[in-house]
Amino acid sequence: MKRQNNTRERLLQESAGCCIYCGHPLTLETMETDHIVPRSKGGSGDYSNKVCACPRCNAEKADMDVRDFIDSMPPKKQRAYENRLMTLFEQGKLRAEKWDLLDPVVPRAHTDNMADCPNWQIICYLCGEFI
Repeated sequence: MKRQNNTRERLLQESAGCCIYCGHPLTLETMETDHIVPRSKGGSGDYSNKVCACPRCNAEKADMDVRDFIDSMPPKKQRAYENRLMTLFEQGKLRAEKWDLLDPVVPRAHTDNMADCPNWQIICYLCGEFI
């Protein structure tokens, strides 16, 4: 039981206490563990394939691939998700192997030239509005 709590604590810390998908604030009691690549599609049970999710996102994602799930969100929420991932990655909370699983569309190298990117905008992860 202790090991499971440590994993949950790490996942919650890694996502800055929020659902990785929608940014909803979570606690150890309210968070759920989601497999980035669903187990039903060959995903592992390893830590590198797990993230912290709210019950709603975890249920809605079900056994969808991450890209399909994100594509099902409204555009504002998609941008907020990508902004959240970028922030967590830049803060060193999100490791490269999870980045690659969570956002296969935006290459990690893109973060090196963020200031040069004409499409990059900061979006509030709580409301989805541009800052």
